[in-house]
Amino acid sequence: MKKFFSRKIETFILLLLCASFLSAAPVKSEEEAVKTVKKSIIKHNLGGKLGTKCMKFYIDETAEDFQVDVRSDNEKCGGDPRVEPRMFSYTVNKKTGKLKTDSFEYAKEKGIDWEGDYLSID
Repeated sequence: MKKFFSRKIETFILLLLCASFLSAAPVKSEEEAVKTVKKSIIKHNLGGKLGTKCMKFYIDETAEDFQVDVRSDNEKCGGDPRVEPRMFSYTVNKKTGKLKTDSFEYAKEKGIDWEGDYLSID
């Protein structure tokens, strides 16, 4: 009986390890980072009915992640073309592809009392 439970635990741990490797999707370039962020914005409707059409993406790179500032494209979608207000930002982990955002709208959607910190998002 003890062997049976031990075998089940070993199998469960192995499955968890395999799942973690499968879900890990490294992000190797700025283009990949922006593509990943755009998918997340659309999935969570952070761009409203226009999606990402009225957004510009500015990228900074560190050793661990890509930092993506999402700004309003006033020149393209109305407003003062000399100004590009920052809407929110994302971080994209290079090794895992995991995302975090400081979007107030996302925190509100999740019912989180947002204090300006980055929240995990998919």
